[in-house]
Amino acid sequence: MRTHFTFFILITVALSTRAGDVVLKGGTKIQAPILKQSDDATVLDLGFTVLRVPNDEILETYEDEAVEGTVPNDSDGLYSMQIPNRISTAEAAKLYAPAVVLVKTAAGLGSGFFINKEGYLITNFHVIAGEKKISVTQFLQENQIMRRVVHKDVEIVATAPFHDLVVLKVNNFDTEITPVIFAPEENLGIGEAVFAIGNPLGLERTVTEGVLSQTHRNFGGILYLQVDAAVNPGNSGGPLFNTRGQVIGVINMGVSSMEGLNFAIPARHSKYILDHIDAFAYDATNPESGFVYPDAPRRPGKFSTEQKEKNDVTTP
Repeated sequence: MRTHFTFFILITVALSTRAGDVVLKGGTKIQAPILKQSDDATVLDLGFTVLRVPNDEILETYEDEAVEGTVPNDSDGLYSMQIPNRISTAEAAKLYAPAVVLVKTAAGLGSGFFINKEGYLITNFHVIAGEKKISVTQFLQENQIMRRVVHKDVEIVATAPFHDLVVLKVNNFDTEITPVIFAPEENLGIGEAVFAIGNPLGLERTVTEGVLSQTHRNFGGILYLQVDAAVNPGNSGGPLFNTRGQVIGVINMGVSSMEGLNFAIPARHSKYILDHIDAFAYDATNPESGFVYPDAPRRPGKFSTEQKEKNDVTTP
């Protein structure tokens, strides 16, 4: 009888949980549903057990006030912003892994992700820099079978080399596209759980999990997100998600000689480019686009004396 009574109490309490973040003294953040708050303690649901935290050890408590919904934006529908409830990494990966694609050129490969159902996607500029022939591989789960669809009619829509971002568009497709969602506002905290989906070394739709190690890391005048989630060559251009399944960044670099030292471009840069996409529109005749490479002039001393005599080459 006692076991059944306890089980009933836990179920009853669980039904009245409130999602929230608890920041402890020292900076540790715990993301878990709040089961109960009293004058002396706060009880958190960790899933496999409950945790009772004395209130005098809590620095601050943030309760989720947001409910699921779509937020209007000024980008003419190029992307959507939503505020969903928190979900597990497994649930979020199942929802948004179909949005992640493999971006391939003659020079190499990277990752990318769809931002709408019209075929627009984002990846890193360095993934396609200097290339015009681009293919995008979409992964479609059909029952127990993973079907790969390679799109070869890919258009360069906008480029932002300084931010290492590019907007592509898949044309003439007949497949279903799953787009990602963005957060309306950037509200990131050190220690917040994150996960990445990408194609490291071509290993399709690899999911890695970690935390935000730092939210403002300055490199070359751009503030990057530092994460300890494992990323490798091929992850470039892939999305970085938070626990709501919102894209908060675009993976773009890591330190190969270090473990867990990786970086992402904050999602606000992607949204800014999409909001002002005409200003970043790709023009094949514009040398600033990064796709026009004129031959470099000859330099004195490039050829040896023997080569000069043999080829009758003169230098200015």
